[in-house]
Amino acid sequence: MSLPKRPDVVVVGAGIIGATTALSIARRGASVMVVEKEATSATEQSGRAQGAIRVQGREPVELPLAEESLRLWRDLPDPEALELRFTGNMYICISHQELQTADELVTQAHRHGLTRVRRISADEAREILPAATGIFSGAMWSEEDAQCDPTLATRYFVAAAERHGAEFQFGLTARSILHKDDAVAGVMVDDRTIKTRTVVVAAGVWAPYIAASVGLTLPIMPLALSQAETSPANVAVGPTLRAFGFGARQRPNGQLSISAGMNTIVDHYGSFASLNLPRTWLPRIARHYKDVRLHIDRARLWQEIRLRSASSGQLVTRSIERPANTSLMNRSLARLQDVIPALRDVEAVRYWAGTIDMSPDGLPIIDAEEGPEGLVVISGLCGHGLALGPALGEIAADLALDGKTRRPIAPFALSRFGGPTPIPKKML
Repeated sequence: MSLPKRPDVVVVGAGIIGATTALSIARRGASVMVVEKEATSATEQSGRAQGAIRVQGREPVELPLAEESLRLWRDLPDPEALELRFTGNMYICISHQELQTADELVTQAHRHGLTRVRRISADEAREILPAATGIFSGAMWSEEDAQCDPTLATRYFVAAAERHGAEFQFGLTARSILHKDDAVAGVMVDDRTIKTRTVVVAAGVWAPYIAASVGLTLPIMPLALSQAETSPANVAVGPTLRAFGFGARQRPNGQLSISAGMNTIVDHYGSFASLNLPRTWLPRIARHYKDVRLHIDRARLWQEIRLRSASSGQLVTRSIERPANTSLMNRSLARLQDVIPALRDVEAVRYWAGTIDMSPDGLPIIDAEEGPEGLVVISGLCGHGLALGPALGEIAADLALDGKTRRPIAPFALSRFGGPTPIPKKML
């Protein structure tokens, strides 16, 4: 396989962030190559997301990115190609405590200018979603939010980037970043070198292994998030749904993509790499211990022992398929059916688990200050990469080509983990 001698930018990872980054760079006339270890794009978390594109319920510092992304999603031509629909997002509240949480989120949204996010009664919710004839107390409603198929969306951006001249090389595994005189000099991919002065690492849970080659420690915890897909339903569910105990998005063919919603249970498969920054992570695990199932990753432990390292790029392997928590998904479907009894006849026909690159404070890591000059890191997306992808691609392009961006990214700097790290109210 022939490789160009020196692209302006090399992007590591062909998920949603790598794809949008390549498109943004190519549109600006620079040469860009994306290297991806899998045979195609969207084979890991980007293809396993639920598909909700929401502004409501975000952390305040994320709101500018979410709003810009929503505008960029709305500007896409041919939305049917990625099942993109602007049908709104509804948080269903069952208990009084959940209503209080919704009120807090609405107040927060209004404080930051999102006045169209509002709390509605159960009757008002049923006007929007007539099939919701079960018992619940009310909802939070954001009519401008959207949904799409994550795999189709990621590949949509890949195709758009290729049309603008970006090159995608699949089946190549980035192992390390080469640097000289404190500046990026290239990327080692398997047994070959791609020379470049700029590298964007958008490699999800694999980003820490690549960043370690230049001495950067990314405090990423890989967490497996279970989801399921149902048989087609005869009832229409327009908006994406999110609640304490379930989440749902309906595809055009009637199938429902199911998650466990807010305060879900996630799985972590531990190895020596899990000891990365224990001071940062242990308080969060301790606070949310009921929401994390811990397992021992024996295969990974053996690799680390054999290589005598827990951070080597040689540990970057093919997509890791984790078993889904099927009992959790079945409970989530049952809770959805309590709210929408007309869905009683649907059943889960497929389960999967996507591995999320979780940061200690639940916020993205967007950084071009740490490490050698020419290195850009976009990581720790915490399952929000799909929704924020278009804006993050623009930011990555700014940082790669200009060394700066006008967007407010200071709260996402890697240096924030140098001191005490805030613990989010929920695990995910």
